[in-house]
Amino acid sequence: MLDYYGILQIPTDASADLIKKAFRQKAKENHPDLWQQKPGAQDFMRDLIRAYETLMDLELREEYDLQHRKVYGTGGFDYREFLLSHPEDNESQSKLIFFDLLHHREKDALRLYEGLVKRRDFDLSKHLDREDFMDCAFILAEEFETEGQLESAYHLLRTIVHFEMQKPYFRHFFEEVVQRIRVLVGVKMIGKVPVHAHLEFVQTLIRFQISSKEMAYYFKVGAELYSKINDYPKAERYLKEALKLDKNLTGVKKLRQHLARRM
Repeated sequence: MLDYYGILQIPTDASADLIKKAFRQKAKENHPDLWQQKPGAQDFMRDLIRAYETLMDLELREEYDLQHRKVYGTGGFDYREFLLSHPEDNESQSKLIFFDLLHHREKDALRLYEGLVKRRDFDLSKHLDREDFMDCAFILAEEFETEGQLESAYHLLRTIVHFEMQKPYFRHFFEEVVQRIRVLVGVKMIGKVPVHAHLEFVQTLIRFQISSKEMAYYFKVGAELYSKINDYPKAERYLKEALKLDKNLTGVKKLRQHLARRM
């Protein structure tokens, strides 16, 4: 009896989402079109497809699990332990971050990520495929935001925006990313992040040119930040750019009055 969980390198309680992601990753790594000279590639692909189809079908999986427990016991392949056993391998550790996020081990994922980013050679986007990275980064950003680590959340969301602007993945769900980073930078960071660092974040988002509406919003935030450090000429310039992009921009009345008194 083939161990379908071992083939996919997932635990026996894996969710449908994890099964899909594991299958996609294994298919990319072992597809015979890419590995013509690799012995057994076609046989492995057949087993991989059979494992995926069986575990994604509730009735087939239930029947399979009954036999699996008899042959392999209740333990089975422990994917997490497998990943944990490769601490120096950035790819394994990146997969472990994603695995923990999907299995309610958020704090473990955050601690591991924070430790890994201290390595010079670590870049999460290079050790997961593009789609998995974007999903993983979004969940990580949510957790960092919950923990009050706003700058860490920003850096992940900024990378997602950059990737999405290059080639759409989130598509209509991208609005959720845009809204999250808007609230993060335009509301939650106020008074909690040094102004100069905050301004760099705003300027980066302006350069992305997500839309005229978003650019106008960030120009307004920039105007408010420059006003805070008494750089009124730049504040005035940013506010003019904001209103040029969106003449109906809200929340500018007090700022305009304040700048009028200072200029």
